[in-house]
Amino acid sequence: MLSTCLQGGKTTVVRAGRPLLSIAVPTRNRPELLERSLASVLGATPSAAEQIEVTVSDGSTDDASGRVVERLLAGWPGGHRYVWNQPALSMVENINRATGLGTGEWVLQLHDDDFLLPGGIDEMVDTVHRTDPREHVLLFGVEIVDVEGRKLRKQTFRRERYLEPRPALRRLLRNSSFVRQPAILVRRAAFEEVGLFDTTVGGSCDTEMSVRLFSRYGVRLVPRTTSAYTIHEAAATSSKWHPGTIQVQREVFDRAVALGAAPEPSIRRWQADWFHQFILAGVYRRLRARNRAEAREVMRLFDLPEVRALGTSPKWLPVRAAFTAATLGPRGRS
Repeated sequence: MLSTCLQGGKTTVVRAGRPLLSIAVPTRNRPELLERSLASVLGATPSAAEQIEVTVSDGSTDDASGRVVERLLAGWPGGHRYVWNQPALSMVENINRATGLGTGEWVLQLHDDDFLLPGGIDEMVDTVHRTDPREHVLLFGVEIVDVEGRKLRKQTFRRERYLEPRPALRRLLRNSSFVRQPAILVRRAAFEEVGLFDTTVGGSCDTEMSVRLFSRYGVRLVPRTTSAYTIHEAAATSSKWHPGTIQVQREVFDRAVALGAAPEPSIRRWQADWFHQFILAGVYRRLRARNRAEAREVMRLFDLPEVRALGTSPKWLPVRAAFTAATLGPRGRS
């Protein structure tokens, strides 16, 4: 049975009984992308809708996103909860609000610019039903797409296996793209034990949360592709690659050391790999946009003392050498 409540600008639709899965959707001023995201939930749940709830935390300046929620989810057989936050919350607070609105045993973070693939939730539900009760984190495959939804590449695993905390942390901290947010499924009990996303680390909150989860519970890798992660072309000229971001990410690694899930020398070697991959990804985006000057600026992040202190990364050294040459241009190579 569903009950509906309207009060104070907030619309809430709740299904009686605890659902298996909460899909937490933080959104702000992107109703078109939110519509794609929510429509994908409807398309991905042909046989599992009654086990699912959707929770939307909206920080928009108008009610366009709220109208999208009402139009798409009003008649959906799963439960849903929606709140329009006035004044708007910060990005991380919005993520936490979407998570906190739910009651499902498992939680999936689905940002408004990402979407589920057909049959994706059925795949998740099937995996959840056969997951050992002692496991708390599942990581699925993901398609990388552009803002139009066109597939760029696929990121998945060769086989299914469970990684204990130390090897799980190693995979996470050596690869800045290891976890794509719509591909990770977490027991709500895990959030209750380790806490929600940390508002002090901003855009690095996903990585910091994964450090806490992996270091305590490990992770099961599932070779099934269930969702799509959107890369925005505009991100190539964003302010993500700057010294402030490096400082925040350094704090995340310091916290990993403090947790004691692996020896500090190991974590620092992984950190060198992580920073190399992260910086080179920023250089690649700018070179792809044919902006060599900005690519050079990103390359200068390697000169920061905290990055230099980590040493080189043998894994990424050939790419770094190639990008160094590419950013110099004809004049720099003469």
